[in-house]
Amino acid sequence: MKGLLFILVISNIIFSQDYKLTCLGFHIADIKQSVYKFGKIEYQIQTKGLIDLFWPTTNSYSTIYNPKTYKLKSWKKDIQQGLHTSLLIAEVDSINNFINYDNKSVEVKDSVYTIFTMLAMVQSLPIELIDTKWFPYEHQGETGKARFLWSDSTMVWDGKDSTMCDHYRMDINIIDSTYIINKREDCFMENVKNPNYTKELWIKRGKNKTIIQASIRNDWIRLFVN
Repeated sequence: MKGLLFILVISNIIFSQDYKLTCLGFHIADIKQSVYKFGKIEYQIQTKGLIDLFWPTTNSYSTIYNPKTYKLKSWKKDIQQGLHTSLLIAEVDSINNFINYDNKSVEVKDSVYTIFTMLAMVQSLPIELIDTKWFPYEHQGETGKARFLWSDSTMVWDGKDSTMCDHYRMDINIIDSTYIINKREDCFMENVKNPNYTKELWIKRGKNKTIIQASIRNDWIRLFVN
């Protein structure tokens, strides 16, 4: 039975990718991405090196979405960050247009996207279906809009060879913070929505799209994923 379950899980994975997170040239964390055919994307983050000694972090994020529209169905995160631990789970009530978090409900439109469903979308859809288009966006109770802006296509080193990638900038515009879920932030979720950070992605072109590189930076620091 366990063998059958393992085969079923593996057969539903579109792809799985391992990345290194670096800052100032130092390897500070490992990131694993898994994407499933039925509409699920997962990330696991584990700190490395000196960061792991002083501020050990093991965070996981799991999101289920409509595999055709990329609209959110549910998501959760399990955070173990230093001495802080938390679990946050949300489910979409598509009939009444709410996202339900524990004892709080956030009213949304009939479709909503998150950072995770948009990362799944950019690794699947062609440029013409996503470039410059604003999507209704939700971020732990806050609502607004988000988009990808295509910058250029360029050759990027994937660890083995150079591959042609589409280069995007991602913009997130939070409009309403009335129902923000307080005290549930973590480093990734806190910084990815920050308008002072430039967020960029390099997506492999062709049929088998995937993130080859990503970065988030401001005037003083840059976090790099590859």
